[in-house]
Amino acid sequence: MDFDLKQFAVPHFIISEKIATFAQTLHAKALLTFYYMFENKTIRIIFVAVIALGLASYFSGLSIDVTRDAGKYATVSKEMLQNGHFINLKIHGEPYDQKPPLLFWLGALGFAIGDISNFWFKFPVLLLVFFGFYSAYGLGKSLYNRRVGFLTALLLSFSLIYSLYSMDIHTDTPLQAFVTFALWQLSEFIQTKKNKHWILGFIGIGMAMLCKGPIGAIIPAFAVVGHLLLKKDFRAFADYRWYLGILLSFIIVSPALIGLANQFGWDGIVFFFWENNVGRLAGTYVKPNSDPAFYVHNLLFLFLPWSLLFFAATFMEFKSLFISRFKASEYFTFTGIWIFFIILSASRSQLPNYILSIVPLIGVLTAKWIDIALIRKSQLLKIFRPTQTVVVVLLWLAIGVISFYLFPFPQWQTLLIAATGLAATLYIFIQCKTSITRFILPSVIGFACLAYLLNADIFPYIFSYQAPPKAARYFNENAAPGEKLYNFHYPQYELFFYSEPQASQISSEEELTAVAGKDGHWIFTDAQGFDTLEKLNAEADTIIQYRHLYLNRGGRFIHPKTREQVLQPMYLIKY
Repeated sequence: MDFDLKQFAVPHFIISEKIATFAQTLHAKALLTFYYMFENKTIRIIFVAVIALGLASYFSGLSIDVTRDAGKYATVSKEMLQNGHFINLKIHGEPYDQKPPLLFWLGALGFAIGDISNFWFKFPVLLLVFFGFYSAYGLGKSLYNRRVGFLTALLLSFSLIYSLYSMDIHTDTPLQAFVTFALWQLSEFIQTKKNKHWILGFIGIGMAMLCKGPIGAIIPAFAVVGHLLLKKDFRAFADYRWYLGILLSFIIVSPALIGLANQFGWDGIVFFFWENNVGRLAGTYVKPNSDPAFYVHNLLFLFLPWSLLFFAATFMEFKSLFISRFKASEYFTFTGIWIFFIILSASRSQLPNYILSIVPLIGVLTAKWIDIALIRKSQLLKIFRPTQTVVVVLLWLAIGVISFYLFPFPQWQTLLIAATGLAATLYIFIQCKTSITRFILPSVIGFACLAYLLNADIFPYIFSYQAPPKAARYFNENAAPGEKLYNFHYPQYELFFYSEPQASQISSEEELTAVAGKDGHWIFTDAQGFDTLEKLNAEADTIIQYRHLYLNRGGRFIHPKTREQVLQPMYLIKY
């Protein structure tokens, strides 16, 4: 067996030629340890079952209603299919410039294959999420070894951020998949110089830009350019294929640029490349909201159940870099994570989903140090293992508190799954001796049970307090042919997605006066809009009041004692 430093996922400064033979023996032993968990029939059954449960939790999220940004994206996708505006994007018949078209193409494709529904809007995106997991395996394998690749895919698959944003779709959801794919292929290109990896890498960048603009190119650029600079591989920049690749990415992103130029002229191109990304980060385009520690404390729960391991891995990574005077086998994770992380932390517009695109690199970094701990059987494993045991205990406590106090009405199937998962966790802790099994599998089981509980029971309950989908469905079922639905004074887009025929927007009180009181007209509005309508003295045939949850107030909704206090009245009025 040839000695290859990459196979160890260990900083190369700790390896010398004198201990190469020992390292080879250690590596072979590590492989046996890593794969031993699959030689035990009971563990194989548990592992297959938990993978099935993970899939079930992801698919459970596909039927949950869309709201806020996801509602807007679903509406654009619906109008794209119905009106054929695949390049010149529109919403309410007006030009739309906020996001590039790829997410909307995916939604329209889903609607064309199936029907206009939650499932068919989310399903094509979920397939891309799974593609992202495979790409994460490829990235971890390319940078280190198969074990790190497998662990990376496992960490991402069973993490809260992926579970959450596969249910609540953002443009970052498909973006992360193409960013991961691009990083994988460009890593392979740097190592092999093969044209197929060069082409696929820049196709990935182009597709990422079709998801969310230049940010799709910036993250791979930070990782690749930073890696080459820190490796002092300056000759690589003389390879003309890097510059042809940039041209290839621009060709792929050209449909977005053409649509913007058609509808907004040069201002649309400037918006795409500058204001829509840099303007958000600088706080000039959206409302400023700056907290330097925002992404630290968000990662603490978004990367559950692996967040504490990531923080520990970060400490170990920086420690090893300082000891080695910044010598490492790769710098993709270093420059790919931290340059973008610092920019996000310093930005004046901060949302949790912005961090998603570097989570694959975070996964690689965490998997690398897990692999080091397992291979070397060092003190590191003695820190990692009890830390993760505490996380497992907290996961099960969270499941108990959610099921029996916060939302004490889970389905019996969910309780049965949780009880089985708890029994499997106890079996592993009591019976299994293999380090990786005891270290990784209980966290996977606990998180899979929690994710299923959330997507199958809790989120459907929370989203049942969304008034617009209820009002739209009531209109669809009860409106006579020719009757029309209007939206007034509610700024989100769910009503337009769920209503058929699609609701129209009332943008002024003059328009409201022209619509209110006319036979066959329905108006959906909030409390302030209802007060405005009452002043018009238009006699209503039917008034239906809903209790609506604004999800930005969801924290107080979670606690049973404050749940009713955050629900706001919304109205559907028929004339």
